[in-house]
Order: sequence, then structure tokens, then C-alpha cells
Amino acid sequence: MTLSGIRPPELVITTPEAYGVDLATRTGCRLTLGVLVELVAGAQHEVILGAPYAQSGALSAGPLANALDAALRRGVRVDWVSTPAALPALRIRAGSAGVLRFYQPEGRLLAEPGTLGSHAKFLVVDEAHAYVGSANFTGRGFRDQLEMGLLVHGEPAREIARFWRYAIEIGLLVEVRT
Repeated sequence: MTLSGIRPPELVITTPEAYGVDLATRTGCRLTLGVLVELVAGAQHEVILGAPYAQSGALSAGPLANALDAALRRGVRVDWVSTPAALPALRIRAGSAGVLRFYQPEGRLLAEPGTLGSHAKFLVVDEAHAYVGSANFTGRGFRDQLEMGLLVHGEPAREIARFWRYAIEIGLLVEVRT
């Protein structure tokens, strides 16, 4: 926290496991998976996540999946934008008080075979905190590759949430009923 009360951005990294903890410790960085789990675990109302490449092992099992399950049980709304092929990766157990909604880019953005429509990787919690970075929500993106991102607080997180809502309002992102 600075004197003005605004938290500065924090560098978030993923590296191959052999380097991760040492590199993060020596440089003062945070690890991607830990940041994402911490954010979701602290969510009170809303989680918005963008992950064009998601892997069932990363989102249906493990610490991030457990944090998402717990958030939904607490009544948190989870909105997720991804590609049609990745949407089945998130499997939340029954008994959730919260709401889980899936979104994908509108059809024209997906018209050509192999088109993602969105390559954004982000997670916003309660319009207060956001991660934006290069890591895909996959095992490799969380532990095997060199990835970088930023954890931001306050107004930048609110801007991302406003962008999200407006993209839905204008039809750039459409809800997928499952």
C-alpha cells in the first residue's frame, strides 16, 4: 500500500517448476496459480475470467477448481469467456448457491476454422482486483512455461469489469446456455 492508499501493480510470473519459487523469491514476483487461487478464494460477489485455452485438469481439479467451487458455494457469480472447445473444461460440482455463466465471442468472430475470437487471459474479482497476463489456464500455463502478467487493484480492475459488461451489452460476447 502506498501513502495514497492505492496498491501498485504486482508482477505475476509462471516459470518451469525448477525455477519458479527461487525466481519469484529473488525478484519479488508472485506466482500465477497462487495469485489466481488467492483472488478467487477472496471473492465475495463476482468472478469474471477469460481463458481461451483452458484445460480440464486446471479448472476441474486442483487448487483453482477448488477455489471456484468454494466461491460458487458461497453464492459468488462466476462468468467465464472462452472458446467453444474450452467451455467443457470447467466442471463445477452440484450444490452451488452461485451462478456459473459461460460466454464466447459472437459468431462472426468464430467464423473461420481455428479462430479463437478472444485471446484475452484475465481474472477480475469484485471489481477490486484483476490479473491480466499471458498464462493460459492450463497445467503448462501454470507451471511449465515462462509467462508474465500483472495483478492490479482498484480502478484498472473496475475498467476491465466495465469493458466486460459493455462487450456483453453490445453482443461482442454472447452467453452459451449449457
